[in-house]
Amino acid sequence: MRPLAHGVGGSSDLPLPLDLVLQAGAATVVLSFLIAALWWTTPRLGGGVPRSVRTAGWLPVLRGLVLLLSLYLVGNALLGPAGGTNPAAYAIFVWLWVGLVPLSVVSGPVWRAVNPLRTLFRVLRLPAAGLRPGPGWGMWPAVGWLLAFVWFELVAPGRTEPRVIGWCLVGYAVAQLGMAALRGEEWFARGDCFEVYSSLAGRLSPVRWPRPLSGLAAPFPVAGVGLTAFVAVWWGSTVFDSASGSPVWAGFVQRAGHPAVVATGALVLICAGVLLAVRRTAGGLDVTASLIPIAVGYTLAHYLSLLIVAAPRGVLLLGQQWGLWAGVGWNVVPIPGVIAGAQVALILAGHVVGVIVAHDAALAGGSRRSLVSSRVAGDGSSVAGDVSRVAGDGSSVAGDVSRVAGDGSPVAGDASPVAGEAIGGAARPARQARPVLVTLADELPLVLFMIGCTWAGLFLLFVR
Repeated sequence: MRPLAHGVGGSSDLPLPLDLVLQAGAATVVLSFLIAALWWTTPRLGGGVPRSVRTAGWLPVLRGLVLLLSLYLVGNALLGPAGGTNPAAYAIFVWLWVGLVPLSVVSGPVWRAVNPLRTLFRVLRLPAAGLRPGPGWGMWPAVGWLLAFVWFELVAPGRTEPRVIGWCLVGYAVAQLGMAALRGEEWFARGDCFEVYSSLAGRLSPVRWPRPLSGLAAPFPVAGVGLTAFVAVWWGSTVFDSASGSPVWAGFVQRAGHPAVVATGALVLICAGVLLAVRRTAGGLDVTASLIPIAVGYTLAHYLSLLIVAAPRGVLLLGQQWGLWAGVGWNVVPIPGVIAGAQVALILAGHVVGVIVAHDAALAGGSRRSLVSSRVAGDGSSVAGDVSRVAGDGSSVAGDVSRVAGDGSPVAGDASPVAGEAIGGAARPARQARPVLVTLADELPLVLFMIGCTWAGLFLLFVR
């Protein structure tokens, strides 16, 4: 059994020749960038507030159901039937890894709300604050676990065998609960790769974030290189999955031998290459948020046919174990041309949204730099004025000093207008439109990087 078989269609199924599709992809990114540079001249995405959802009543019930289903699937993987009639592989690789993305994009960070490990943590009454609380390692634990998971999904021998899946899930649960007992329940937000994965995709949710795309401009609880590395592993692993399905890769592995070792090295190198490319291209600008819609678009495009074909098939297998839907099959074959068109649309949509988010972040960063510059310039002129005043009239300085010595309150009163000017100055640069040429110069390397990503995504998806 190989439920991971996916990727319906090839370049021959595209609505246009592949070279025209690649040119259209580059043109879409460039045009979206130019339109944004001309018409989107001030940052607009910041200040979004997530919507509160009333969960009393139904959420505990949903958590209990998800926990029971998870325990059943793990037990069934260890003790149930072996081979293709066991739904374990469908549950972990299709429902969780692929299905969590569209569910989170629509509804928000759903895995944080129903995470069975969080529920089990509370059921076991483990210390909420942890035995040794502390932030420790930022987002890097989730990066390591995600890399381990994608290696298991794409490289590990026997990865579709229910027993192997069951023992891996038990090991993952024990490790996560152990670390949560040490660091506290909030460990799951930075140590459970599936919760981080769902939370990042949920930043696009219109249900969670009423103002479109404002979730991508809101601060992340844990940011920095670790967060960028997480998105790089997410995106890079999908790129590796596409590349490893090509005839060129198959021929290379056949000549080199040791396919697991070669594939492991290639997976790590691609993820590291994506991280380095993003860091080197973006310079001092944090563009992690702009990579999220690209990773979402590429994930949905890459696994679209798998989601359509394999997700219902896994539900049927689960029900048939309990005597339901006997004799019912799911043999839907997606139309290759329709899938190919949808894949191109998803990839381009992800890149267009990524360009807009990166552009807005660059504008916000430029406004902050302008604010700092204006403050420095203002402080410099103030100092120069003070120096000239001292040079011109020493008695005035002496008077000021005696006034300070006699009563501190006037000094505070003198300082308040300065603070007021600084506050007013903070608002002015944020409202000023940046010159178009400055915007083009600042963001050109990032746009070229995204064009390269668009080409790579389309090429790897359709040239097999």
